[in-house]
Amino acid sequence: MTLDLPGGIGAALAFLLGASVGSFVCVIGYRLPRDLSIVTPRSFCESCERAIPWWANIPILAYLGLRGRCLMCGAPIPFRHFLAEFGLAISALYLYLAFPIPDAIARFVLCAALWVVAIIDYDWRLIPNIITWPGTLVGFIAASLMMPEVGWKSSLIGIALGGGVLYGTGYFYQLVRGREGVGLGDVWLLGMVGGFLGWPGVFFTLFFGSVIGAIGGIAFALSGGGATSPAPLGDPVTDPEEADVSILRTEVPFGPYLALAAGVFALFQPQVTRWYLGG
Repeated sequence: MTLDLPGGIGAALAFLLGASVGSFVCVIGYRLPRDLSIVTPRSFCESCERAIPWWANIPILAYLGLRGRCLMCGAPIPFRHFLAEFGLAISALYLYLAFPIPDAIARFVLCAALWVVAIIDYDWRLIPNIITWPGTLVGFIAASLMMPEVGWKSSLIGIALGGGVLYGTGYFYQLVRGREGVGLGDVWLLGMVGGFLGWPGVFFTLFFGSVIGAIGGIAFALSGGGATSPAPLGDPVTDPEEADVSILRTEVPFGPYLALAAGVFALFQPQVTRWYLGG
């Protein structure tokens, strides 16, 4: 356990930093796919679009104090804001206590990127390359210099294996079914995961992500989940026989499940390695 600052000050700072990053993650997740600046204007209500006072924008406390509603118009604030702030706050605190500082920072950067990816892919069915491409390079550098449990060799193998396996799976699916089953965004995402977590992280992410994705996909389809993006997905359905509703053909975003699995491995790699790989 690493607790360098007296009286738990370091742990408290890690928690506060994580909560602040969680708030910013939601800003990126909302603005990036809409081509809005992530810097200006300052935070605003997604319903009435009025600027939020600074004191009503304090991570975690503001959501609880306002009971999840906008101060100006009373519209519900998406629960994902609280979830991202609290989730990344807890993640930062745990990483600070469980890993050396450089290793903890690298893993937290990955967790924050995964959260952005999950939000955007769930809403828009796309994973922005502006996150995954630089993230892959950052992951390789971090694995080489800051993450001794990974190292540069495992990182390189993870990048190649992560992108290659998922790309091959998607290509085979397209040959058999004649339609896209795995988007390139998922491929680049798994490559980024490989960069940060090496080949063991890729295997765990792909396996565990597929399991929870299958369960979540069925629930998603049965609940009538659909994309909020106005952009069409794939080719339009022209054959009446193809228009029947089937949970086997539902467009399900795979990115959030891969992100969840990768986040679990990033946080608990030593424990997961002992259990999953017998290491």
